[in-house]
Amino acid sequence: MLSATRPYGTTIPITIKGHPMNHAIHLATAASLALVSISPAFASPETLQLTPGNMLAQTHSSAMLFTVTGTYRQLAGTLTFDPVAKTCAVDVTFQTRSLALPNAIVRGQVMAKDFLDPQKYPTSRYVGTCADNGTMMIGNLTNHGQTHKFDMKITYVVKDGKLIGIDTEGAFNRYHWGLNGESMTVGKMIRVTNKISLDGKPPT
Repeated sequence: MLSATRPYGTTIPITIKGHPMNHAIHLATAASLALVSISPAFASPETLQLTPGNMLAQTHSSAMLFTVTGTYRQLAGTLTFDPVAKTCAVDVTFQTRSLALPNAIVRGQVMAKDFLDPQKYPTSRYVGTCADNGTMMIGNLTNHGQTHKFDMKITYVVKDGKLIGIDTEGAFNRYHWGLNGESMTVGKMIRVTNKISLDGKPPT
């Protein structure tokens, strides 16, 4: 996989001392090394297999005086991306029952028939592509048997000049997907955050 160990593009300072012929030799060598270092960023789009080991997918909903965060423990999909062209495509499916929640009471409410209802709708799915010069993820979310447009903001995580992660965040009105349960205690907007690691380390 392309890891985010590949740089977007790096400026390499070159200091040359000595004879003019040595200047040319050192300059040619340095230029070759720079080309080797930078060229991977211009490779064709790379595809990453998405798993819980490299993608942290969470939901955040307001309930009375606190926020309930759920984390998907089972998911599978692909991310195809080109950090130079700032293009990408994602297709990921989540197992509804794998959504880890704070306690049994909250889980019972979320998994009820008028909310996620995993017995009837065992999975949810998101399919999207990058837009607006790589700053937005434009796509569709299938949840509770319904598919509607759902867009998210993209943030690129860079460390030491290297791309190590891609984060997305957005919010949707749960009633548009028929998630009508707990209307008196849970807010209508559900915030979604995804952290995708590109350097082989689990996202946090």
